[in-house]
Amino acid sequence: MKRHISSFVFCILCVYRPPTGNFSYFLMSLESILNQLYTNSINIIICGDININYLDNTNSKLQLDSLLLSYDLYSTVDFPTRISNCSSTAIDNIFIDKFKNTNFTIKPMSNVLSDHDAQILILRDIKIQNLKAHHYTKN
Repeated sequence: MKRHISSFVFCILCVYRPPTGNFSYFLMSLESILNQLYTNSINIIICGDININYLDNTNSKLQLDSLLLSYDLYSTVDFPTRISNCSSTAIDNIFIDKFKNTNFTIKPMSNVLSDHDAQILILRDIKIQNLKAHHYTKN
């Protein structure tokens, strides 16, 4: 979804990566999408269930971070997003450009709809005029 807010253009990608999916294919597909979207004038936000535990240092996490870093995108979630009786993981995440979004807050929100907690991203210092927003959805 692309959303124009004042002079900012936000491109929000919602991602789901199955835990047993082909990780190399996921990285290649994500890189292809980012190659098409990335410009300095677009503020890209990626959110979703990526099924990589960001509380652990794994090879998958390092590979994803390396790819996203090349587009100035950084992980923001450093708290558990899925908590069960025997484990807690941070497999849901939001990635932003921390240089374009210097004043932000990320926090968990418990919900009864899923076994995952929601994440709330608050971006500050964005002045929004009362203009009609344009929404684009691409499948």
